[in-house]
Amino acid sequence: MHIEVEVPRGPGGERAGASYGGGGDGETVSFECENSITSAWVCREILEGTTYPVPSFLGDVAVVLDVGANCGAAAIHFARAFPAAAVHAFEPAAAPREVAERNAAAYPNVTVHPFGLSDQDAEARLFHADESIMGSIVRTDDAVSSEPVHLRRGDTWALEAGIDRVDVLKVDVEGAEQQVLVGLGELVDRAQVVYVEYDSRRSRRWIEGRLAGTHELYFASLQVLDQGEAMYLRSDLCDHPDALEELRVILRRRYGRPVEG
Repeated sequence: MHIEVEVPRGPGGERAGASYGGGGDGETVSFECENSITSAWVCREILEGTTYPVPSFLGDVAVVLDVGANCGAAAIHFARAFPAAAVHAFEPAAAPREVAERNAAAYPNVTVHPFGLSDQDAEARLFHADESIMGSIVRTDDAVSSEPVHLRRGDTWALEAGIDRVDVLKVDVEGAEQQVLVGLGELVDRAQVVYVEYDSRRSRRWIEGRLAGTHELYFASLQVLDQGEAMYLRSDLCDHPDALEELRVILRRRYGRPVEG
């Protein structure tokens, strides 16, 4: 299905936190997603900048990794936010990758890769729940089908691709986030922003420990006992003069009311 989403107008329009908010001066983007209400809602939230808000005070952004790209909503969001950056979207599942490739066709700075990232080069099976194109290499009780997929160790792929830095990292791989962060090695430490999903308290504690020496929790669009989407900012950027004010803008847009403090 196709959805129409109003996003901030112009290249880089998503960068400034204060530019969000739907004041009627945006442009409409047509986006293809899975044929479900849930997928349409998730993709809309991403494209509008609600799920992955982008601070305006980041330094130069040259490389963005979208690990677990699905239909490509986050890749398109980051491509618009950072038009001069190379956005690499990784999606091993055939069905959503085909959709992502169609969505990315209008964005020359997006490359969709037909494999996933992990902590080793491997062949694996991706499990799918009923009537969903989303998948996980971690088998769950509701899995009804699977497909073979190819995985690459992240830092090995980066070395082969001539990439020695990752400025923005987004990881949403349905339970395999730890393997992705391990596989990317020291590239994670230098990332300005890390957006990561967790699906258990054990995973949340591991992620917090992995990032503890280099990043601080900046924003969580969802954070409950065994599920969450969190945004970690590199520690030096947390002291930027605009860090707190932009966080207030993000929270005000998210919850629809002023945030004090």
